[in-house]
Amino acid sequence: ATCGGYQIAGGISLSSTMGETFYTTLQNGNIMLTQGQQQPYITLSILNLRSFIEGYYLPGGTMQAVLFNAGIVSDPLLCDSIIVELRDQLNPATIVFSNTVALHTDGWAQLTLPGSFTGGNYYIVIRSRNAIETWSKLPVTLGTNTSFDFTQ
Repeated sequence: ATCGGYQIAGGISLSSTMGETFYTTLQNGNIMLTQGQQQPYITLSILNLRSFIEGYYLPGGTMQAVLFNAGIVSDPLLCDSIIVELRDQLNPATIVFSNTVALHTDGWAQLTLPGSFTGGNYYIVIRSRNAIETWSKLPVTLGTNTSFDFTQ
């Protein structure tokens, strides 16, 4: 799938995908229906990151709600967005995954990855429009739910 998600709330799950590469076309005369095929449940890996941007830092282990204060978002717990990259452990110049995520005022951000990353070792890189690019010192082994704290 080119995009999609998996959510659970109140004991109900919803899996969605768009841009499927597998599809079926049914035709009856001049009526045609093309339907993408829902792939089986996709396992996910979660990477929880903690980082503070120095210019936004407030006493007590929090940051300013920059996006909220600028009127860009309505969530007062959002600080800014960051780009999280996973880099190949043997060739760190190779970016194997990259996504933009929300950094909250408590310093935490969450990245959802395809389950195929579970068990792999990657350098974690965070980039922001107002901070120096920061790398993990060593490659990190990803589990199904991994936390990495850049503040320690």
